[in-house]
Order: sequence, then structure tokens, then C-alpha cells
Amino acid sequence: MLMDKFIIQTEAKRCLECKHKPCVYACPAHNNIPEYMSKIKQGLWEEARTIWHSTSNLPELCGSLCQNENMCEGACTLNKIHKPVKIGFIEKGVSELFKEIVDYPKDKINHRHLVIGLGPAGIANALKMAEYGYIVEAIDSNALLGGTVYNLVPDFRFDKSILNDIQHKFDRLGIKIRYNTYVGKDVLLKDLIHEYDTIFIADGLGLPSSVDIQVEHLKVYYAQDLLNKNIYSKKDLSAMLGDKIYIVGLGNVAIDMARTLRRLHKEVHIIYRRTIEDAPAGKSEIEAAINEGVTIHELIGPVSYKMKNKIKLLNCEKTCLVQSTTGGRGLVQRVPNSETYFQIDDLIFATGQKTSEVLFHDSGVVQTPEISPFATNYPHIFVGGDRINKNKRIVDAMVTGLTVANQIAKGSYETNH
Repeated sequence: MLMDKFIIQTEAKRCLECKHKPCVYACPAHNNIPEYMSKIKQGLWEEARTIWHSTSNLPELCGSLCQNENMCEGACTLNKIHKPVKIGFIEKGVSELFKEIVDYPKDKINHRHLVIGLGPAGIANALKMAEYGYIVEAIDSNALLGGTVYNLVPDFRFDKSILNDIQHKFDRLGIKIRYNTYVGKDVLLKDLIHEYDTIFIADGLGLPSSVDIQVEHLKVYYAQDLLNKNIYSKKDLSAMLGDKIYIVGLGNVAIDMARTLRRLHKEVHIIYRRTIEDAPAGKSEIEAAINEGVTIHELIGPVSYKMKNKIKLLNCEKTCLVQSTTGGRGLVQRVPNSETYFQIDDLIFATGQKTSEVLFHDSGVVQTPEISPFATNYPHIFVGGDRINKNKRIVDAMVTGLTVANQIAKGSYETNH
């Protein structure tokens, strides 16, 4: 259901339109938020949309899933006296008003562009390239665009019909998509290299990261796989898992896993070797999980997982943080003689993801970050999204897709293939 324009305007009128624009600098896309709010206040909705679209073409995703409290809203001047402007709420509301709008190109360009992977980076890149007038095709391993938004984010946190709206934009812009196709298995990158004038690879982080603990003949699960089974394959996790479940990690995937299991009436505990303040998950998502009954144990890390007298035991040690000599987050150290045991039914790892190199196999393509974060040894092939951001946010992925599209449009690369 569309948000009421009056409600959106009322919230926008709280914006002070600060001249120093702290919210803009806190946004990875550098959206011109004060100017955007000014147009909304005046009822100039199309002008507001144009301003936003110049730096962000996925407001329907960012407005719903961005950790705004850690970015634009966290930097809002109103935090000093009251609550910040609900920038994400406004962004999402305006995107709903204009979800049918497509920016058609003035002219078509005889240049074939391929996007591999349709997560936020790939979607942003494909839409921008099509709007510029390029002939755009895409390949994705899933049955619908969205990447991790499609197959990992639970329905209770994100309305998946929004992805259908984005699909309609692809259709109207003439972007052809090959779904359920794995590059590196169903089709080889080395066979695609010479078919296209430019290629953008944004295949994401397809493999779960492992954890260095001793596991003695017991099955462990990965949150990425379970969420995918629950959302994509509609597997019944309730029958698959026991009643008392421990999750290692405190990113968004861990929180989504925990909240999903609470809806199945499981007892859910999260263990995290740092503090909650250090967690990569959004503060609002952590608060929601706690309110829903998830128990979070901070400053504790797993050591071993074993069976003793037919009881599954998770052995953990307390941890502490010591100041790093190079700055940044503190270093994790184990506290000697601080072991503790938890009797559990199942253990789930949610400690990040890593890239799969199957896509590059036998292609001769390698990333060349010393030249540019987006570059490869083929001047017409670019990379983006989590392949260079490593588990960052949706907005960061989107920015890489837009940056590469703008570079190609400016002709700031060579084509010698």
C-alpha cells in the first residue's frame, strides 16, 4: 500500500537542511538529502525523485534495508536534541510513489553489455547502462533478481514483491536475463569474453566462511544455507533442527537466522567474540531480535563442539578486546582459564561469506586491484559488489555498479579484446 504523501511531507519538514550536510557525507552514495527534502516539502515530487535518482537508482532496496542509523540518520543534526529525520522511511515512501517510472534512453548505443550476478550491484549497473542506451543482458544463478536480498533476507524483513517491480523495469528497458544459469558451470566466462563489448561481474559472496573450532563428528549448519532453504526451497527448518540452537556471529545474516528460528518457536542464542556495539548487524535489527526473545552472549568465542554421553556440548572461552597499534577495531584475545560449556541441540555458523572462484576458472581473467578496485587484466571486464566490498552494505554494492556504469559511459577504459 502506498504511503500517504502527507505523512512523508510531515516527516520531511523536520529536516533542517543543514548547510554542512552531515547526512550527505555519511551516505556512501552521497545522496543530496537536504535538497531532496526541500523539494518534498514544496510538493515537487518529480524533482525530488530526479535528485535522488542522480546518485541512487535503488531507493526501494536502500530505503528498506539500509542501516540508516549507522549512516545518514546517525549523522543527522537532530540527534543532538531529538530523534533524527526518518530518511529511510521517506526514501522508501517516495520510491513507492514512482515505482512505475522508467528512465528510457534518448538513443540506443550499439554496444553489448553483460552483467553477471543480479544482486544490488548488478541491478544498479544493468539499469544505469540501459538508461544510457546500451544493449544490456544479464545472467544470474537464481530464479529471480535480487541476489542475497532474494535468497537470504526473510520475508518478514523485506517485501519481495519489490523485486517484481524491479523486474518490470528490466522488462520495459529491454534487459534480457538468463536465470538459473551458473557462470563457470552452465556457461564459461572464457566463452563470454569476446561476445560482449563490456562485462560487469557482480556475483557476490557465494560461499560461507568457516570457523576455526574443533568439531568431533557432529553436523554443523551455515546460516546462509539454512536461510536459502527456508526462503528459496521452502524447506521446513523446524523439523530439521532441534529446540535449543546456538548461532556464531552477529552480522545481519546471523540476526535474520535467529529471528527466523524464533518464529519457529526455537530457543535461540547468539555468541559473539566482540561486543554488541562492534557488531556489523544494524542496531535496530539487534534490538528487534532481543525483543523477540533471542539471547546474545557477547565477548565469548567457540573452541570446540563435541558429543559427551549423548549430549552435544559447545565449549567456549571468554574473550577481551585490546587496542590495536594500527587503529581501527580492537583485537580479540582469548581469556585464559575461562572455558564454559553450553548444552545445545544444533550449532549454526554465521561468520561471513567468501567469493567462489569457479566463475573465473580457466578464463584467464584476474582482478587487478592495484590498477583500480573495479579492474581486471581485461580492460573491458569489470568487477563490483561484494567481490570488492567484502560483506559491506547494499548501498555500497549499488555504488560500485553505478560507478562502473558511469566509467563505461565516459569511455574511461580501453577495449583491446
